[in-house]
Amino acid sequence: MMSEIQTINLEVLTKQEKIVLKKRSRTDRIEFPNKYNELVLPIAHYALVSPKFLFNPKLVIYGLGSCIGLILYDKKSRIYAMSHILLPSAKITDKQIELPFPHKYADYSVKELVNEFLSLGVKKTNIKAAIIGGANIFQNKFMDISKRNIKSVKNELKALNIKIMKEDTGGTQGRTIVLDIFENLVIIKRTGEIEYKLNL
Repeated sequence: MMSEIQTINLEVLTKQEKIVLKKRSRTDRIEFPNKYNELVLPIAHYALVSPKFLFNPKLVIYGLGSCIGLILYDKKSRIYAMSHILLPSAKITDKQIELPFPHKYADYSVKELVNEFLSLGVKKTNIKAAIIGGANIFQNKFMDISKRNIKSVKNELKALNIKIMKEDTGGTQGRTIVLDIFENLVIIKRTGEIEYKLNL
């Protein structure tokens, strides 16, 4: 599926590099790659990588069903982020409440990722989006959370004037997605089908 990946040995990082990573850490952010150099995102988690990152891992979501894999990127600064969204809304009226896992919800995840880009000095006009997922796995038209997830993500991006450049949503098959920041593309494999690529 992918070209050979260089395994990262965290033991070779300098003490200062480890301190930098530790300072950046938060419970919902995946920062350390597995032995295949992948940052694998569970539900409600996200990852962000940039040229200042110590290595260039792939960002991966396995078994994406009705959830959304939201990707934001800025080609100019080569900053990329991806979140694994479960639900369309947190349904919290008090926006001052701090959620422990905001990326679980579309209405929070979009804003959180955009704010991270802005905090890194990225111009808002340079931020682009790709959305993947939202499959109606159980084909239940009465409780189709997938359509609501897709709609919520799109509405939030539209409200912030973030343009969707690539989209692969809907259907009834699960997906595995791999964001390759080195090649600037997304590898998508639907259940039972051959993988294909989306160039960002």
